[in-house]
Amino acid sequence: MGVIDYYYSCPTKIYVIDKGIERAGKIIRENGFKRIFLIYGGQSLKKSGNYDLLIKSLKDEGIEYIEQGGVLANPDISFVKENLERVREYKPDLIFAVGGGSVIDTAKNFCKAYYYDGNPLDFNMKKAVPTKSLPLGVILTLSAAGSEMSNSCVMSDRTINFKGGFGSDLNRPTFSILDPKLTYSVSSFQTSCGLVDIISHSFERYFSPSNKYELADYLALSIIKECVEISPVLLNSPKDYEARRTMMLTSTVSHNGWTSFGKGYRMPCHAVEHKISGKYPNIAHGLGLRFLLAEFMEVNKEELSEKIVKLGNFCFNLNSTSPDKTIESFRKYLDSLALPKTMEEVGIDPKEKIEFIKQLKLK
Repeated sequence: MGVIDYYYSCPTKIYVIDKGIERAGKIIRENGFKRIFLIYGGQSLKKSGNYDLLIKSLKDEGIEYIEQGGVLANPDISFVKENLERVREYKPDLIFAVGGGSVIDTAKNFCKAYYYDGNPLDFNMKKAVPTKSLPLGVILTLSAAGSEMSNSCVMSDRTINFKGGFGSDLNRPTFSILDPKLTYSVSSFQTSCGLVDIISHSFERYFSPSNKYELADYLALSIIKECVEISPVLLNSPKDYEARRTMMLTSTVSHNGWTSFGKGYRMPCHAVEHKISGKYPNIAHGLGLRFLLAEFMEVNKEELSEKIVKLGNFCFNLNSTSPDKTIESFRKYLDSLALPKTMEEVGIDPKEKIEFIKQLKLK
């Protein structure tokens, strides 16, 4: 493959702590912020009692705030457009996101759109490149997307069935608070979606072209192996602290750039999944990926045979020379998760399924 130019920058501070909600105000203040725009998702933050704890933490530290809840899964750009002028009038010094990838990516878009006069979706549609951003703080409540440390921001526009992401170092949060206990109540379905999403970030980097000796490939395989090992614990004992902590850390590391450190990467499964959940926004991102990862290996089996075998031996202890054994083991793993097994089960026509899978073929 040869030597490539490579640049990596990740300024995000990561706080892996207990009582992250209660300590948020102090962390915000210690990082030099005092006036924030708080965003979050549905009602779970309030029903859990964590909203009250968070507001108390902000008030105790003298943090001024305005807030807006209601960010949806597969977040829609309408949320940004409806609230952007209000945010500009308030002039916060920090956007503060409490949630998973959808909330965090919405906050990332706010941070860029604040200084941009055009359509906030222009960044995701690759019509504009951001040059300035408000700082972003995060409390992570769902391990999956890795947005808490990534340079990626994915948004949708449901009026045109669009979903797409863009990468920029300006997307990386200033700081992120990781408290594993905040994920205890995540459902088995969402936990399974999260595991697939985490795996996919390393899976797709691993299957990108590599040099003869590639440290990042072993980092990627380690993430996948760790997710496979903790999956039954998470599904059977959702309040297992060590398993939740490990899932949270793999979420962060899988998409912060480490598993492609020193090499380029491509994300063909993500590209196809964005088409799926762009057209069918009720399909969770991780679920869409669940339908694609094994199929990616299948349609690229000849080209990627050596890497497929290596993945199977490393992650599933196969001791095999057959790529088919790896694909079989990977399918069994996916079937063990609390997810539908076929696209047809979620309303995708068999002919359309074939077209999606065809698009996984590497050119």
